[in-house]
Amino acid sequence: MLRALLIFIGLAALGVAGAWLADHPGQIAVQWGGRQIETSTAVAVTALLVLIIIVAAMYRFWRWVASSPMALSSMRSEGRRRKGYQSLSSGLVAVAAGDVGQAKKLAQRTAELLDDPSLTLLLSAQAAQLDGDEAGARAYFQAMRERPETEFLGLRGLLVQATRAGDQAEALSLARRAFALRPDTPWVGQELFSLEAAAGDWAAAQKTLAHTVKRKLLVGVEATRRQAIVLFAQAQAAADRGESKQALELARKAHAQLPEFSPATALAGRLHGAASDLRKARRLLLDGWRKAAHPDILAAWLDIHPSDDPEKRLDAVQTLIVQHEGDDESRMALAKAALDAGEFDTARTQLTALMDGTPTARVARLFSDLEDADDGDVAAARQWLREAARLPSDDTWVCQSCGWQSGAWQPHCPDCGSFDAFVWRQPAGAGAVLAYSPDADEVEAAVEAATEAGVEAGADAKIEILPPSILPPDVEPRSKA
Repeated sequence: MLRALLIFIGLAALGVAGAWLADHPGQIAVQWGGRQIETSTAVAVTALLVLIIIVAAMYRFWRWVASSPMALSSMRSEGRRRKGYQSLSSGLVAVAAGDVGQAKKLAQRTAELLDDPSLTLLLSAQAAQLDGDEAGARAYFQAMRERPETEFLGLRGLLVQATRAGDQAEALSLARRAFALRPDTPWVGQELFSLEAAAGDWAAAQKTLAHTVKRKLLVGVEATRRQAIVLFAQAQAAADRGESKQALELARKAHAQLPEFSPATALAGRLHGAASDLRKARRLLLDGWRKAAHPDILAAWLDIHPSDDPEKRLDAVQTLIVQHEGDDESRMALAKAALDAGEFDTARTQLTALMDGTPTARVARLFSDLEDADDGDVAAARQWLREAARLPSDDTWVCQSCGWQSGAWQPHCPDCGSFDAFVWRQPAGAGAVLAYSPDADEVEAAVEAATEAGVEAGADAKIEILPPSILPPDVEPRSKA
């Protein structure tokens, strides 16, 4: 619009100038070389305008002739660039589709057309990976790492390769460099934290976690739980080194961060007891039992009430569960303590209540022990063992990723390496408990005993050594090697 307005104004100005010249005619005389040339003002102005137009046209023509080679080269370069980007796009599509041959062909063509390693190296590396050429891919990623504009991409590719190869030291070094370049990239902080935790460098893991939480890259329940786990892991390490004071401080922080996390509660209670601060130990463990009753807390409670007298241990258990006598874990703890103390009626009452609810194999095993200890009824004891074979397995720490079972909570699964994967629950498989000595020459007898109990002996079956008085008649007791 503005351009059209300017043209209109220019034409109007020319019209006004032409009208003014027509109204004011005049003569122009030029004497040059002994000659005198005379003409009207209007003709002279018109001739000047024509001369200006001719000179301008000749200048434009000269500029075009002078710049033609460069223009032609630019046109050719633009064509190559356009074809290169098209080849790059097609190459990425081929990688996504898993077409190895086409991806390699397009990667080579892209490298020929585009003089931009930051674009071509990535496609070449992906094509090499797709072809299974890890060495070639590593060379491309290494070349990317050496260029500032592609260093981060190169680090990520090398990090993936190191992780796949199981080279944790190399992966950790690469992750730290990537974190230094881009600390606010979510996956970088997560990966670095995982690697530092796997290496047992909990102090570094805590710093990395603090950064991700501060930047709100990790929020909510997951952030709180990870902070508590890191504190607990540090507390465990400090306790193993004999640094009780530091361990206690860290364990208390972990418990405050995640009160329902029983391992931290139990450790903090034990450390308070070891420091002769029984009042705080009792208060903490009682609070922990109220929030999440767990055998770890019971074990810690009994540790701070040490006694070889079963009656005193029973009193200690009753003190712990006094406000929660109706829940399953409290009934189980009371039944076991009462059985050890010879309070068979109390034990029977608690076990009967558990059987009326959702019992596990542990309830039936305690009933078996009760029948053997109270009345010496071997037949009833063995019948309860058969019942244990049909009941669900006892709760234990189970890895959610691979199903590995552990007697104690661990930050990483020993089998698959998953972080914070253990949960307290019933494992998959049979809940059977069979009686036999695991000596090699008695395996066949053990299988027969398992069959009699109605259980298939296998990887899911739990095996325990039972008192000789209630062994199946075809299995002779032998001491465990």
